[in-house]
Amino acid sequence: MELLVLSDYGSKENLKKENPSESDILNIMNSIDWNLFHQVCLSKNDYDWVEVSGNLNEDGLAAIYEKDNEQFVIDKAPTSINQLTEILLSYFNNDGKFIKKYKFTGENNNSDSTYDAEKVYKQLLDNEQKTSFDKNKTAKYGIMELIELFFFAPYYFIKGSYRFKSFSHLKKENYIVMLKQKTIIYVLSFLAWFLFINYQIKNYEQKRLEEIEKIDISDWKKKHGYE
Repeated sequence: MELLVLSDYGSKENLKKENPSESDILNIMNSIDWNLFHQVCLSKNDYDWVEVSGNLNEDGLAAIYEKDNEQFVIDKAPTSINQLTEILLSYFNNDGKFIKKYKFTGENNNSDSTYDAEKVYKQLLDNEQKTSFDKNKTAKYGIMELIELFFFAPYYFIKGSYRFKSFSHLKKENYIVMLKQKTIIYVLSFLAWFLFINYQIKNYEQKRLEEIEKIDISDWKKKHGYE
């Protein structure tokens, strides 16, 4: 059996492991950042495999498996990563429980005699990706998200954030409006922080000078002959 993990809608291979264990599956499913799109596939051969995919944001989650050259897609989209993990473990243990628990609709695939797993993954997600791109184009940050970005922009810029997608991800996933919003907020935030820090420095220097001027040095002047 082979375990394959893909990200960025099938364009990036994160892991390929032969003869995985049950703990390998659990560890991988728990370590994945499901705010981003991932695909996890277990396969016995090119015609016997199961794949869970999606993210917890706009795309949602899905599951598909193939048996005897026929593909079956889950009817009701999973709502949690635990469900995806349950499907993978059921397939791994060959107990058939995931088929009994969840309803799958069959889709014949006999026309593809030279089945390539990775190629099929990309084809299966092509339409979903296009739909997602159209939807992402008009997505916007909410007021509270913009406020958070404004105050923490320097920190997020340096450390990154699991809550907010990076500039590269926004561009790659076609979040045009959100990319513009984030760019403007970051520019305003950096400018505001620069002005605030500059004001604090000048204010500190002014207070320091005022404190120095308040010091009575008349005795020192007399001692050293300045008076």
